[in-house]
Amino acid sequence: MEGFIYFCNIMYKYRIICLMFCILLWLSACKLPASISKQNDSSTWKKIQYKTNGEILLSDTAFLMVSNRHFFENDTVFANEETDTSQRHLLYVSKVNEAWQVREIQSLEEGIGLFPKKNWVLYTEGMGKTFTGNIERAYLMATTYDVNVILFDYASINRSLSVIKNFDFSLKNSNKSYRQYARFLHEIETLQSTTDLFKQTDISIFSHSMGNLMFRKMMLENAFEPKSKKVFIKNIIFNAPCVNRKNHHRWMTKIHFAKNIYVNFNKSDYKLNGAMLLSGNRKLGSKPKYPFAINVHYMDFHAAVGKTHNYFLNIPARTFVMSKSIQNYFFQILNGMKFEEDVLQKSDIVGYEMKL
Repeated sequence: MEGFIYFCNIMYKYRIICLMFCILLWLSACKLPASISKQNDSSTWKKIQYKTNGEILLSDTAFLMVSNRHFFENDTVFANEETDTSQRHLLYVSKVNEAWQVREIQSLEEGIGLFPKKNWVLYTEGMGKTFTGNIERAYLMATTYDVNVILFDYASINRSLSVIKNFDFSLKNSNKSYRQYARFLHEIETLQSTTDLFKQTDISIFSHSMGNLMFRKMMLENAFEPKSKKVFIKNIIFNAPCVNRKNHHRWMTKIHFAKNIYVNFNKSDYKLNGAMLLSGNRKLGSKPKYPFAINVHYMDFHAAVGKTHNYFLNIPARTFVMSKSIQNYFFQILNGMKFEEDVLQKSDIVGYEMKL
């Protein structure tokens, strides 16, 4: 009896560790959501045509993509689930008659010249995005906020892997893409300073979840050094960043090429709290930790979105719908405006609290 009581006391003392262990065992056996398989089924890919030459089908529904996936010109599923940082594809993606054309282009300059004068968003997604899934997200970003989009695409999911292994897969691929991302920013900076392509428009950066890892790595490795001291990015938005919150001020205070920097966080974010279990560290997008970066606007979304991880788009078939105040916040900062957060109540963590 005493032995049993001793065992119960030990289990109670280490109940959190035991719970974490059980959750990890459960995650290791979990299969990927059915929505991922649907994004990669043959019926979805048959609606997408990949071309390396020929006519570019211009459309009001279009965006640019920079991708480091492996491409196979003659295959229906032409973009696979592997990242190759030794090469990249520059793509003009347009929707015509309910079908998508993915057309290789020679340069960003060529691609940007195909778009009307609107503000630009350089967009990077997080874990779990197939190539077709990223097409959907870029389309929603462009149409929801009336902006031109350049999406940086990397392999962030592999359907043959478990949830835990996919976490590591996405983490590694985002981190190792940082040099290509730095090259991409250098090209944008050069085009802004030497051409009229961005005249009378603003450029903002939006990185979501694990997409923030490559930006963090780029800054820590000093891989991006602006060619001038001129600010060429209006707003940088680190949305639900799945990066270690510890000492985040060290790399964020090195960002001098943007006018405004925003960190959107939510302490109840169920995906980032799950990521904490897998990585062993609390995420910046969950609950920022002191010391804070003096050049950052911190926005607390907890009261407005509950456990939601993606609160910047209305994703079809999902229950979360943005409130008007949230959509207005993102519309302003994605279109180069500064959000006047001083009209909001201060967060008990840091910064200001977003309301419904």
